[in-house]
Amino acid sequence: MRLARLAALACIAAAGVPSSRGDDVPSGEALAWREDYGAALEEARTSGRLLWIQFTGPWCPNCVRMEQDSFPSPAVVARTKSEFVPLRLRADVHQEMALDFNLSGLPASVIVDPDRNVLAVHQGYLGPDDLDGLLGRAVAAHAPRHNPEDLADAPRRAGELVGPPRPKAVETPAKKEEDVELAGFCPVSLVAEKKLIQGQAEYVVEHGGRVYRFANALTFNLFRRDPERYVPANDGRCPVEQLDAGREAQGDPRFGALYRGRLYLCASKDDRSRFVQDPERYAAVGVEAGGNCPHCLAERGEAVPGDPRYSLSEEGRRFWFPDEAHRDAFMSLAPSDTIRR
Repeated sequence: MRLARLAALACIAAAGVPSSRGDDVPSGEALAWREDYGAALEEARTSGRLLWIQFTGPWCPNCVRMEQDSFPSPAVVARTKSEFVPLRLRADVHQEMALDFNLSGLPASVIVDPDRNVLAVHQGYLGPDDLDGLLGRAVAAHAPRHNPEDLADAPRRAGELVGPPRPKAVETPAKKEEDVELAGFCPVSLVAEKKLIQGQAEYVVEHGGRVYRFANALTFNLFRRDPERYVPANDGRCPVEQLDAGREAQGDPRFGALYRGRLYLCASKDDRSRFVQDPERYAAVGVEAGGNCPHCLAERGEAVPGDPRYSLSEEGRRFWFPDEAHRDAFMSLAPSDTIRR
């Protein structure tokens, strides 16, 4: 069977090669493609970045389209520089490796971590936005459970002392359609891809008494793994209206903003503009001690600013910490059944 598949891929590689084209795939100027698998994998290991393997070939029209349209995208270039080691391989030269990934067509995008665990595979053309989305989901799949942070930041690794409770998957919608959070939009897509994508009825999770829908099985599982990474901050209320107008207003997913890895929902376009101009001021709304570290206040009486990436909820109160060590120290003094990241 493997020989038959290998021959099939070879036939795909040999078929329809235009005589007017050279043997090499057009090289993109924006991405610094690596050409050697071993060297690229070692670079991924030493840098802690993910390895993006792009299987391509000069006979493939959609490969050329991606070279021209998708790879030069500023969003793709920026994400790649911070999160990935990009490796481009010709499928006819590396047929065995292509078959190891169960590939049967081109172009093919494969994302693996430094331990060679497969995070994402896509066969076929991807436009700039879809490619950026694939890369974003791969980063989200690889991010540590214990440390919710913006996907633009490099993943940090640390021991997980206390994890979030695992929410139960809802087999059938537990509430009416109007009670679904975020107007039915997928929270993972909002955070990881910065896109409004409607969730599907078959992918539903109830968390903290609220029901969320998800675009697909991948986003569904990402949320179940680390729900606090994706749920809106401030319980979905608009921090701008709360601070400037002194009233509580439900945020709108159309006017969301990401700050240090957390999703904040604003009530209007104007509110979002004000939030973006001064995110530190608004992000701390509803956080105890004005967003300062409670451990530092209690132990030394110092007001040390916290970071929303290192947050904690205790009996309905939310705290920020400057780093994981301060959060762990605070958690060690609190009953484990009263705290939630």
